[in-house]
Amino acid sequence: MKNGTLVTVIADYGDLHDLAFAEVRERLYAELNDDQFTIETVAVPAFDTVATGFVVAQLGINSKLGSRHKFYVNTAPRKDDLTPRAKNAGEGLVYARLPNGVEIVAVNSGHSLSFVRDTATELKNLKVSAEGSQFRSRDVFPPAFAKIARGDRSDITTDLTGIPDQPKETVCYTDGYGNLKTTVDMNALAGMKGKDVIIALNGKEEIARVAAGIFEVKDGEFVISPGSSGWNGGRMTEIVRRGGNAAKSFASPPGGAPVEWRPAT
Repeated sequence: MKNGTLVTVIADYGDLHDLAFAEVRERLYAELNDDQFTIETVAVPAFDTVATGFVVAQLGINSKLGSRHKFYVNTAPRKDDLTPRAKNAGEGLVYARLPNGVEIVAVNSGHSLSFVRDTATELKNLKVSAEGSQFRSRDVFPPAFAKIARGDRSDITTDLTGIPDQPKETVCYTDGYGNLKTTVDMNALAGMKGKDVIIALNGKEEIARVAAGIFEVKDGEFVISPGSSGWNGGRMTEIVRRGGNAAKSFASPPGGAPVEWRPAT
């Protein structure tokens, strides 16, 4: 895609080898019908809109491709209405544009857009059916995405409101090393730098050193520090077990799991 457009699909279908990713990718290529588009996929945990929102922000706000980067985002737990639903209805499809020109078409579920809400230059509803299939991201939504990707804004309607705040003091995402990316406020920990705190998370407790970087502890020890992810000049706080897997130590906490800490005495 030397001069083409990258489409990043972020979804909770399961493993990247899951059939659902292949089906959605095939349908998007059919709707886009132009070899300038290249589709890549990113998996997030099932129903985890906090992890989804984090990934959207990390990849979207930091993208150097600008308007040559489009996002198709589908984590749709259908939690907006817990009563029985007709025709497989769920959360609606919406549109966002970032200052760097990146465009996002996403299911408006939970915290999927919370991390880009305050950065976005446009947040709009889309005139697209929210029902009609159990697998809307394959059967219903691709034509609407393709129109946006090709510059057709005719489905964009009213301003989008009601996106929840970015969650505070929670786990956002677990990377492949088991490092936990969180919204813990490092400023609140500033007075504890170089000292130990007890982290309570997901029913487990561990002692961690407050530090400026994740390698400022011995191998096997826990550390809480600014990590490698972030945007707009800020960095996410990470909980890491150097040479180990912090997520396993805390029984694999999901996105949105609250993080508490207190001085170790």
